[in-house]
Amino acid sequence: MTRNRIPTIELGGTHVAVAVIDTSARAIVDGTYRTRPLNSGGDADDILEGITAAARALGTDHGRQWAVAVPGPFDFVEGIAQYSDVGKFDALYGIDLRARLAAALAANAVSFTFVNDADAFALGEHAAGAARGLSRFCCVTLGTGVGSGWVVDGERTDGAAPGGELHLLEFEGQRIEARMSRRAIRAAYARRTRLAAAVPDVREIADLARSGDPVAREVLEDAFSYLGRALADPLSRFEAEALIVGGTIARSWDLLEPPLSAGLGRPGLPVIRAELSHEAPMIGAACAAEGALLDSQVF
Repeated sequence: MTRNRIPTIELGGTHVAVAVIDTSARAIVDGTYRTRPLNSGGDADDILEGITAAARALGTDHGRQWAVAVPGPFDFVEGIAQYSDVGKFDALYGIDLRARLAAALAANAVSFTFVNDADAFALGEHAAGAARGLSRFCCVTLGTGVGSGWVVDGERTDGAAPGGELHLLEFEGQRIEARMSRRAIRAAYARRTRLAAAVPDVREIADLARSGDPVAREVLEDAFSYLGRALADPLSRFEAEALIVGGTIARSWDLLEPPLSAGLGRPGLPVIRAELSHEAPMIGAACAAEGALLDSQVF
């Protein structure tokens, strides 16, 4: 396989996806994208088998480099999982994922580059999406929680958040995800409507808001406005040129963007919907892996 084609694994809470990325074209090679369900609450052997089974579908003739986009907490340098009481992948705690993948895929352990999935999403948007041409921006992904990537001149940085991760930021006396996350939005709607069961998901709450449900609209406006207020200071200190927003909740852009922008209180700051979806973290991780290969001068 040529050097600019990098096999890539993207690990999510409910799935594992794989593809070969052409880093010259900044795109998935046709016919290589595959995804399969993954039980992140399962035991370590089952999780690892699910990951490697998906990766084996790409074959093993991939030269010296693999890219892996994974959620934190994770030791991205050493390739060791650090999940503990986070509700997913806890069984992988302390496992050397680099060594396990290398053994299962008959690859050299040093060929694996691990990238935070939110950073990878931001890098993917910079390479092939809404952040093309930007030199300094923040990308947030909204879904189960709040992911964040801070990019300067095509390289990830820690930006203006603890360790670069906005979900660790406290604002108005609480962590951001206590007010802005799938869990928080559903809980707020259940509390306001006194629902004890069959609580709708965020997409359904968005549909209810569009159909005139005032509680649904108020719950979403509260969450999105809060996020804007929480981001205002970090984005200002970072001197961001733009805020890119992706993730499943960004699909409700008509309901998200107005209160988010109002909460930011910065009319001159572009708030832009991400252009890519599943391919963004894969493209970003592959570009990071290619950069690591070039930096190491291993050809």
